[in-house]
Amino acid sequence: MIKKVLKIVILILAVVGITLGIKIAIEKNTSDNSKKKLYDSILGTLQQKEVEITSFYTYGKAINISGKFDGIKKDNFESVKLIVKDGKEYEKTYKLEYSFDESNNLIFSSDSEINSGIILDDLEIGEYFLILRVKMNNSVNPRFYSFKNTSGKDNIKYYSVTKNNENKGISIGFEKKEFKGEERTLFSINCLKETLPEEVYDIVIDAGHGGKDVGEKRAGENEADITLEYAKKMKELLETEGFKVKLTRDDENTSSYTYTNMYDEDGRIGIACSSYAKYMLSFHINNGFDNLRGLELYSPCKSNLKLAELMANAIVNNSNLEYSNNNSFKKLEGVYVRNFTKSIIKEYENTANKKGYEPYNITTDTPYLYTIREVGGIATNAYVDGRNKDYSANKYYASNQGIECYQVELGYIKNDLDIIKNEREAITSAIVDILKENI
Repeated sequence: MIKKVLKIVILILAVVGITLGIKIAIEKNTSDNSKKKLYDSILGTLQQKEVEITSFYTYGKAINISGKFDGIKKDNFESVKLIVKDGKEYEKTYKLEYSFDESNNLIFSSDSEINSGIILDDLEIGEYFLILRVKMNNSVNPRFYSFKNTSGKDNIKYYSVTKNNENKGISIGFEKKEFKGEERTLFSINCLKETLPEEVYDIVIDAGHGGKDVGEKRAGENEADITLEYAKKMKELLETEGFKVKLTRDDENTSSYTYTNMYDEDGRIGIACSSYAKYMLSFHINNGFDNLRGLELYSPCKSNLKLAELMANAIVNNSNLEYSNNNSFKKLEGVYVRNFTKSIIKEYENTANKKGYEPYNITTDTPYLYTIREVGGIATNAYVDGRNKDYSANKYYASNQGIECYQVELGYIKNDLDIIKNEREAITSAIVDILKENI
């Protein structure tokens, strides 16, 4: 009797297994067929020619592209735009900056502001396709083109900022598809609901200096100790709001730091970049002339300054810190952008020549502050590649995944030390209030 029951149970399980297997196979086949129809419908609207993507990168939550369309006649050209669509209901158009080179190549870019562009976290679950729209004067209708990757960069895996304990895993890149017997390329953004990997963070907090490098000093206090307390408080407050936060240094690793090891694997820049965070705040304290005082919040160049402005206003409105009275590099009250100047570039070239290495490719669009520059990858012209032997290479300098970084100069140590020490809670809380509503 028991054997008969076992046989029946095994038979039932086999039937259920076969049925489930058939169901899964049918669902997979249906899904594959549905996707192929979608890809075919997209490819069917595009010209056979594929346009070059010479650069694509994420910075903060944004993705931007640059590219080249060869052989366009400038006199006959009317407009170029970027379209993002899902092949169903979603479609959004983005403006592109453009120019023509001497060979009649149309050079286009979406990165007039590196932290604007396509905001990845705003996309719903689904797959989206990037398409170039070109309108010529002698044509009634525009033409549409897919992209091919000539950037030398690999596809990107991005994770959204944590919201309500949820994240999206977003795959960005180029896929080969067969269409009417030919191999074609689609540039896509595929958004899925995914768990944030252990090594990936939302925000990284950098406490300036550390270890043998104590920074500015006054009245028995030093910058490195104060900024570490700010970093730890920021981490505590941000984690309370549900963000996943990484510190570049803490009580355990800070003693090993020096003036030159920030680009090591376990240095502040190395730790920040390996976190794959979307945002970074770096705390510092200024030194300067006796009459200087107040908050200076440094932002990346070629970026939208709205978040920087909101943070600066919140700090001043919720503490006794004032906006800085320093007018050098000032863009808005409390907001600054500092790039290399021609004279400093010349100094760097002279240093390179003396030490026998090829000068870095630095321009007046390169951020001067390394905490901003070196975590942004290609978006911020990061350049520390090891040729200057005083520093190890930043292994992420050529990355196409950049962290949107702001350097918070909390004030001037000669005139603002008491405020900086006594109002840590107010200042960090003001920043967190802005971040939780705006990132």
